[in-house]
Amino acid sequence: MEENKLTKREEYIKEFNKRNWDDFRASHQRFDYLLVTFDGAGIYLSLELMKFLSENGKSIDVSLKVFGMCFAISIMFNFLTQFCSFNVFHNLAMMEQAIAFTDESKDEEIDLEKYNKKIKTYNFYSSLCMLISIILMIIGTIGLMTFMCIQF
Repeated sequence: MEENKLTKREEYIKEFNKRNWDDFRASHQRFDYLLVTFDGAGIYLSLELMKFLSENGKSIDVSLKVFGMCFAISIMFNFLTQFCSFNVFHNLAMMEQAIAFTDESKDEEIDLEKYNKKIKTYNFYSSLCMLISIILMIIGTIGLMTFMCIQF
């Protein structure tokens, strides 16, 4: 009876962790789509404003170029975030595979610390790149809106 409860508890914990990872990846993916879409729109708006200003014989302010570049660099950092996230999940899979195929009867040692170190490093860089990407998007958005309010 006690063993049955432990098995059910372990199954529940495994399923709970699986759902959490799935939800985390899905929300991360939606956020990436939102960020890339928003940055793409900011780049397009910046380029269209530059085109409009040059067609009407007005000078293109440096700030407009800077805010457009903020959007472009934000997308680049988002791609770095994707690369780091891929490596986090890859190392998690490698660690799970190492655990699953370890022969406990032979007392094999698994170097989990190697995987944990890589996971922590890539996770840190992924979070840092995402933060930089968000900050650049916010700077670009506020700057572009300010530019439009002043110019028009």
